[in-house]
Amino acid sequence: MAPSDEDLPLQLYPGIEVGPGGELLVGGLKALDLARTFGTPLYVYVEDAIRWKAREYLKELRRISVPADVAYASKAYLSLRMARVAGEEGLWLDVASAGEFFLATKAGFPPERILFHGNNKSPEELKMAIKNGVGRIVADSLAEIKRIQEIASALGRTQAVLIRVAPGIDPHTHKALATGRIDSKFGIPVYRGAHIEAVRLALKMKNVRFMGFHCHVGSQIFERRWFELAGKTMGAIYEDCLKAAGVFPEECDMGGGLGVAYVPEDKELSIGEYCEALVGSFRDRLSNLGLPMPRIFIEPGRSIVAQAGITLYKVGTIKRLPSGQKLLAVDGGMADNPRPMLYSAKYRCLLARQAREGQLSYRVVGKNCEEGDTLIEEAFLPMVRTGDILAVMVTGAYHYSMSSNYNALPRPGVVHVYEGRAFPVVRRQTYRDLLDEQIEGTDRLALASNMGQF
Repeated sequence: MAPSDEDLPLQLYPGIEVGPGGELLVGGLKALDLARTFGTPLYVYVEDAIRWKAREYLKELRRISVPADVAYASKAYLSLRMARVAGEEGLWLDVASAGEFFLATKAGFPPERILFHGNNKSPEELKMAIKNGVGRIVADSLAEIKRIQEIASALGRTQAVLIRVAPGIDPHTHKALATGRIDSKFGIPVYRGAHIEAVRLALKMKNVRFMGFHCHVGSQIFERRWFELAGKTMGAIYEDCLKAAGVFPEECDMGGGLGVAYVPEDKELSIGEYCEALVGSFRDRLSNLGLPMPRIFIEPGRSIVAQAGITLYKVGTIKRLPSGQKLLAVDGGMADNPRPMLYSAKYRCLLARQAREGQLSYRVVGKNCEEGDTLIEEAFLPMVRTGDILAVMVTGAYHYSMSSNYNALPRPGVVHVYEGRAFPVVRRQTYRDLLDEQIEGTDRLALASNMGQF
């Protein structure tokens, strides 16, 4: 049964509207015009919406009266422009690799406002970060704390460090997104005092300044109780640290995790509800114990950019299946959006020329050479024609950043729309770009390799 128009509320999508002729508008501009000007597939971000979300986080943290900073989780989407937007809005940045650190600093983002994450940072990455004045390194193991000490000592620096803990919380999200379990690959398990051992080790290091703990229980969490449990658990960990290690940390990084509605049946918490549940429960636990409030970091990523982004595709082949459903193929697919295959992620889409749901059932598939390359299992649309522009909603997070060149497809371009103006921020790859990392002359390569020169 086809859903009604009300089943796809456009208020889910900030900056997305329907024009007077029924056409799709993105930040006030026609999606059809964006596709004609910049080509497809195309990632489009409503920058006004990104900035609004950033301000909402800062406003809600001020409302609950805690000393706090917001660190944008750049793995969700990072470009030079996005790093500058984060800086202009007063955010910190959370990076998870030397590459993200490199891009952020090349955008002019101050390194002292960057938190460096990662469960397996190489010595080269740590040296790069410490040498360039990174604000915090989030240490993931005892071995990493020792490594930070060695590198910081050699560089004559003292490095501020947060210790990531795995608190043993399973928030019942997708398994690949549940990072707070006791057996997570991230962090030091809160088990038999392992986290206190890490604190004691850090306190012995002359070139390591222990600032506090970091915790991130998972992503795409829609239930308030898991954030409340995380806050209370972190309060207990801080009490434990004071009693067992004799130190009360200055800071606490609570991570991110706020669930985002991709489809109407996803019932998300507001930013205010999230901040109150996570940070407020931590504050209340410490207050009940008579302990002061450390400086707080939270790390939203998806919830800042996901709904601000859409992807525009051009429709190619249309087939009728034996079931009666029609199959609609677009000029992108799993190479620019791997999330349906990785996480069984669900999406909604609209035609750019007629932005409403219709009565016809379509399966939206990509052009990659995989049977599983399905973007949307069932979309209800008006009659679709070859050459139509299809807009897939809520593609602002983990789409561009997870895209690939599978099947040697060039990666799409990225466009921002801000204050009624559209401009490219990442250029579309060309076939020539695919040659940049290729090396010609295999005979010479084999010879060089045999001579130990390659």
